[in-house]
Amino acid sequence: MTQERRNQAPTGGPAAVVSTNGEGLGVRSPHPPERHPTAQKILAAAKHILAERGYEAMTLQAISAEAKVNKAGVWYYFGGKQQLIQALLEDIVITESGIFGALPGPDATLADRVDLIVGSAAQVGERVRRFSTFYELLPQASRDADLQKHLRAIYEAWYDWASEVMSPPRRAGGAGGAGGAGGADPERSAALGRFAAVLLDGIYLQTIISAPSFDLEAALEDARRALTLLADAAPSRRADSS
Repeated sequence: MTQERRNQAPTGGPAAVVSTNGEGLGVRSPHPPERHPTAQKILAAAKHILAERGYEAMTLQAISAEAKVNKAGVWYYFGGKQQLIQALLEDIVITESGIFGALPGPDATLADRVDLIVGSAAQVGERVRRFSTFYELLPQASRDADLQKHLRAIYEAWYDWASEVMSPPRRAGGAGGAGGAGGADPERSAALGRFAAVLLDGIYLQTIISAPSFDLEAALEDARRALTLLADAAPSRRADSS
């Protein structure tokens, strides 16, 4: 089933809005899984406690009290606290990022693609605020092998999405280059997408650690310039070496 994921890119306009395929499991799909209303209340309660009081306060008793459901409901819908945390990580990535799963249209320029990933200072500030609960979970995930594995899967999904955004569209009958008949070099697109994701992750963290002195506008402009130069330079190097 094809579902539409809309994203307002800073300069992308209509080219940055496309339909995406909703098939898949977990974070491999940009669309949140359907959950029972009670399960949604439990997730919302856990997210609220995490944001307001931190991980240590996010006990099953506190969650059930906040959601106004029986504590057994957490076990019924999620199987325990660890499974609830896994669902919480996925929910944050899918619903709070505002961009995961959004793809540029076939006529999108390189600038459109870069803007979709980088975003404006206002958008990044909002993402950092909405991702505060995600950062609260990172220390716990680093100490738990199962959660660490789940977190790696989330990041791999993010890398895959960024690679797809940065990959030029496949064109029939074209000649040579990244936009030729065969489309972009998959390895190059994957490396560029991974670099873009890591670059933005670092900027998000710097926004938290170095605020308010951190110059977010300058950092985002540097990110756009770096991604554009890398995307433009790689085909030229390949052509020169052939």
